[in-house]
Amino acid sequence: MNYLNWYVRATALSLVALLNLEPAARAEVLVGSNRTDGVLRFDECSGDLLGEFITPGSGGLTRPGGLAVGPDGNVYLSSNGTNAVLRYDGRTGAFIDVFATGGGLTKPSALIFGPDGNLYVNSQGTNAVLRYDGTTGKFIDMFATGDSSDQINQDSTGLTFGPDGNLYINSHKTDSVLRFDGKTGVPLGVFAAGPELQQPSGLVFGPDGNLYVASHGPNPVLQYDGVTGALIDIFVAAGAGSIRNPTALKFGRDGNLYVDSRGNSRVLRFDSTGAFMDTFVPQGTGGLNAPNSILIR
Repeated sequence: MNYLNWYVRATALSLVALLNLEPAARAEVLVGSNRTDGVLRFDECSGDLLGEFITPGSGGLTRPGGLAVGPDGNVYLSSNGTNAVLRYDGRTGAFIDVFATGGGLTKPSALIFGPDGNLYVNSQGTNAVLRYDGTTGKFIDMFATGDSSDQINQDSTGLTFGPDGNLYINSHKTDSVLRFDGKTGVPLGVFAAGPELQQPSGLVFGPDGNLYVASHGPNPVLQYDGVTGALIDIFVAAGAGSIRNPTALKFGRDGNLYVDSRGNSRVLRFDSTGAFMDTFVPQGTGGLNAPNSILIR
């Protein structure tokens, strides 16, 4: 075979291989609402509604709260009204099973899989974060608890592990963010607080390592130093994008911040400086009503 024939054949084979490549995975934004008892799915690039991911009431879902992807790729959702964590197929949204219950789990809200692969769930009714085996759902222990001075159960939809491996929880009642040892659950005190923070809800560490906290007060989203907890700035100003009572916030693959505006049933998008970009999900899209959880995958 001469060089020209070899080159044509090699080029043709390369084109065939290229044409047969699987399309790149599409990034999705899942948005839950405890008023509709379901979860909607949106395209992260366009914001287009892709349909219902979890149909209302599926598996007995009542007043859903926290939303997370497990190590198995499936989606886990707290069911506040039935005191359980439910598991759904990560591709189809079909109900699989009641994954976790017991251990005193009452009115679960925020949940997250920790660095150890186990599931941590905020149990509002017992003022504690409970830990469950991430594979079997078996109750392990009461990992972190609050007391009369640092309640962690009051509308706490914020629960995350930081870059330091510790657990951070908002305290809606005391207007602060609390920190607990990520391995033992021992309280490490108040991490962030101040007059600017009022009734914190969602919280997330950003790509820059800083902590972003949604607040129901006049400052919708605040930015704190991820190491010291010192206030850096009011990241999202009052009224930006008509934001009202934000509850959940997540950074997307595009580096932008997605925030639910629970008070007027929208999901808003802000750039890395905190400037308003657009209304990612307009009011009423797909029946969206008072969103309270966001998951980007």
